[in-house]
Amino acid sequence: MGAQKLPAAPVADLCDANASLILTGELRILEPVFQEYGQCISFSGQVVTMRVLEHNVGESELLETPGEGRVLVLDGRGSKRCAIMGGNLAEQACRNGWAGAVVNGCIRDVADINTFPIGVRALASHPRHPGTDGVPELHVDVEFAGAVIRDGEWLYADTDGIIVCSKEIYGFPEGGRQKTRTHARGIVLLEDEHRRVEAWKVIHRRAEPTSTLMSVAIGIMMVSLWIAVFIFRPDWLDLGLIVVCMLASLVGIFLLLKTEQVEQKRKRLGAKCQVVSDEV
Repeated sequence: MGAQKLPAAPVADLCDANASLILTGELRILEPVFQEYGQCISFSGQVVTMRVLEHNVGESELLETPGEGRVLVLDGRGSKRCAIMGGNLAEQACRNGWAGAVVNGCIRDVADINTFPIGVRALASHPRHPGTDGVPELHVDVEFAGAVIRDGEWLYADTDGIIVCSKEIYGFPEGGRQKTRTHARGIVLLEDEHRRVEAWKVIHRRAEPTSTLMSVAIGIMMVSLWIAVFIFRPDWLDLGLIVVCMLASLVGIFLLLKTEQVEQKRKRLGAKCQVVSDEV
């Protein structure tokens, strides 16, 4: 079973689209200390955490379970005295449907790992085999590269970096990517901006039927005038009064629609984001 090769969106877009989660700490960015290995430079999935120290006890048993697109976060406590993952374990993860692995430590068999359709991040490569004695800690909170990573969270990795979030996140809608803008008080929360943009689109669509409504009103009046003239046959005085009333009604409808149109334009202007400084 192949691994998930691409995240829902580029990591940079995910950060831009979920800027508020960065401010609250729900979305965390790992420090850029990792090397890229494997054929999948981009991968994502739900996190399974494990902590070891210079051994690989328990890794094979975990990776033999169905990966279902998950990501192994292997905390080797930053040790660079030996590798804690090699080609056999990477191949096993790939075969069982794991999306990738992030290793706070070293790996080996890099040439083999680079032939597998899986994404791997590690601090470095090391030729030494890990120990075979030790007790692994599974499904525990780990902390490295300046971030806490919890079992069950979501991890996204590509060439721009690695992020983790407490929930699954998404980027901008298709064709809707926006650049990050700064505000006098900090970062504009772009998901709020997108809600305002969507509201602007709705208002804009509602403004389109204005000319149609005007045409319908004129059509109804013309039909009414035709009925009055050819069926009821009023005298010229009555006919004049009818025409004057229809014109007055038409003017009233026109003014009402124009007032509504002006109000809609005002709302559209209010829905736009106020940009205080240049785009990043």
